[in-house]
Parts: sequence; C-alpha cells; structure tokens
Amino acid sequence: MPRWEMRLVSVTEEWRGWSIVNDRGVVLVRYRVTGQKAQSASLPAPLRYEQQFEKDITAWVNAIYKAFTEANGELTLKLAVKQVAKTSDKYGEQHQATWEEIVDAMQESRVELGQRCSEETFIKNWRPFLDHACDLLRKHKVDNGYELLKVSLRKWNHAPTMKVECGRYLGLFMEFAVVRHGVPRSWLITDFDKKELIPKPPSKRLKAAIDDTDLLELIAVTELQSKPWANVLKLLTQYGLRPEELKHLSIKKHPTNKKIQFWCDYEKVGGAEETEQRWLEPMFLRDAEDQPLTWPLEQLWADGELDLPLGNDGAVIKLNGHRMNGFLHRQKTKAGHFWKKLIDKYADKTPSEWVRPYSFRDCYSVRSHREGVPKASICAAMGHSEIVHDRSYRTMTDKIISRDYESARANS
Repeated sequence: MPRWEMRLVSVTEEWRGWSIVNDRGVVLVRYRVTGQKAQSASLPAPLRYEQQFEKDITAWVNAIYKAFTEANGELTLKLAVKQVAKTSDKYGEQHQATWEEIVDAMQESRVELGQRCSEETFIKNWRPFLDHACDLLRKHKVDNGYELLKVSLRKWNHAPTMKVECGRYLGLFMEFAVVRHGVPRSWLITDFDKKELIPKPPSKRLKAAIDDTDLLELIAVTELQSKPWANVLKLLTQYGLRPEELKHLSIKKHPTNKKIQFWCDYEKVGGAEETEQRWLEPMFLRDAEDQPLTWPLEQLWADGELDLPLGNDGAVIKLNGHRMNGFLHRQKTKAGHFWKKLIDKYADKTPSEWVRPYSFRDCYSVRSHREGVPKASICAAMGHSEIVHDRSYRTMTDKIISRDYESARANS
C-alpha cells in the first residue's frame, strides 16, 4: 500500500466502526458498529480515491465524522455527507463535472464564448489530444498533469510536431480545468514539464513557391483528366485561396470598379492566422513566353458555366484540404502522377521545398510581390495582417532575387 493510502486509511483508525474504502475509484466512507445497522456513503465527484485528492478526502471525512457524531444519531451517514457538501467551497453538485464534461465546457468557452476558433477547428485540432487524455484519465493510468503529459506523448512518439501540439493543447486544457472547474493544481502542466518531456520542435519546412510554368502544366494535365477539378486548381491559384474557402465564394459587383468580382465570406478566428471576409483579386501567372495569363472565372461563375466536382447526389462536393489531398495524391491518375513529380522536384532543391495544397496560396503571395503589388494590398486581398504575412508566407524566391540583382547590374 503506498504511503498516501496508508495515511488516508489511518484517518479513521481511532474512530470506532469507521473506515475509508476504495470502491472502484469512488471514495466510500463506512460506519459499522455491532448492534447497529451498517451505513456507507460515497464522496461526491470529482473526488476520487487517488493521491492528488488525499488532503481533500481527509478534510471531508473529518467534517463528516464531526457532523455525524454531533447529531447524536439524528443524521444518517448519507445526510452527513450532504450537510458537509453545503459548506464545501471546492466540491459539491456544481463541481461534479467529469473530464469529458470539462472538455465540452472548454469547447463552448473557446468556440462560442471567446470565439477563439471555429467548432470545426476545435474538433480537428483539440479533440484528438483531449479525447486521448480523457481515455487515459478514465482508465486511472495517471494522477497528475506531468504524468498525463508523459503518458499521452507516447501515442505520438514518431511525430515530433504532434508532441509539441499535444503539450500545448493539454497545458491549456488543464489551466481551464483548474481555473473553471476546481480541479487540483497538481493537474497543471508547466513549461518546465513540457521542456523536459517534449523534444525541441523540428525546424520549419520551407514552403514551396511553385514556378508559374509548373502550375500551368499541372492545371493542363488535370484538365485532360477532369475539367471540374482543373477549375478548382485555377481558383486556388488565381486567387490564393485556402481549399476551405472554396465553400465560401459568391459573385458580387465591386463597389469601386463596378465589375463582377468574387467575394469570400470565410472568417478564420483564433490561431496564428486570422482571416477576414474580403474581395478577391486575381493575380496573373506568366506563361513560358513570360506573358501574363488569367482565366475569366468570375464571368464563368456568373453565367453558371464554371463546372466544379459533383458528388453522388449531383451537388457540388464540399471542397476542403482533405478533399484536395485526396484528389492530388491519387497516384494512378495523370494529375496525381504530376503532383508527385512536383513534390519530388521541389524536395530535391537546395534548400528543400515542401509542396502541399496550401502551396497555391503561397505562390499567389510570391507572384504578387514579384509583380510589385504593395504589401498592404496583398495582405488585404489575402485577408490577413502584415504581421501574419511576414511570419507565415513566402514572398521571395532565388529566381526573383537573381532577376533583381541582374536588373540592378544592367542599370548601373
């Protein structure tokens, strides 16, 4: 028997007929005296028969013993527990939330009250870590925040970036649990804990700035396979969209130039990069002869002639990053084969570059800077701040640097 449990059991050793019992994790107080009816009562959640609750259980049992004995037989043990609950400022009916309920409460806090992120983002980014933690807590494999993080990280042993995310999300969750739900401070996950348990995050991968001619060839190959999917790639490329934003497009007349133009009503809140609703501005690509090229996508949309991928129900599918990955990584298709060639081609560069569906957005940024669009306008068209732009987006390539210095030498 561990020391903490020995101390707990000894609390009642001088009280005739009293004992504290572990009933599958529930703290059970018993009173058994010869000639009297045996009584038992459990302490309320979130108290558990665990080390971190030792001091709280001791305080509760002492208060219950006092209330029971002073009542001279007028209180049952269960009524004594209820009486003590009324005086507790830490546990009781308002603090009986399970870990799963605390996760739900945090989702409400982040999504609805604080509007720090969307529900979809919380489910995608937070839930995998918090649900795994709840599973460990439900199995009683840990009894403090440090141990919880230590055990949780094992699931992501081969994914250093996921370990960093796990530490961040669990740390914030335990702060919420302590502050909002009276969970003992032993569950806090400190920066010291994270530095000890989580390896230094890997260096950020350099995002690929795909050449215009490569983008045009990818779109041409895709068009031979599927015109609707080629239109998706054109939209992503020409307007620097996130795949998620494809679901938020409409056509309106621009108040300044009076032309029909795409309007994106997507708003991304919270996280490193927030996004505002905005007018979309097309940024041309340069073909093999260095001539600017755009597609009349706004007019095609307005005329109902911009075909997009359809589902089995005949409606346009909900396009997002997952769908884009699914299409581009089909190795047996021409588009998938060419996409794989691009991934390998840019990975072999020095330094190596990372090709992904988000690259269409980075390429838009690079082209806009290349063509001399002021940074403030680029940020407005992409829907984020200049701070976010400087931190998160490619703005330059070796080819542009070489071009600029060649131009300077020629004009000197």
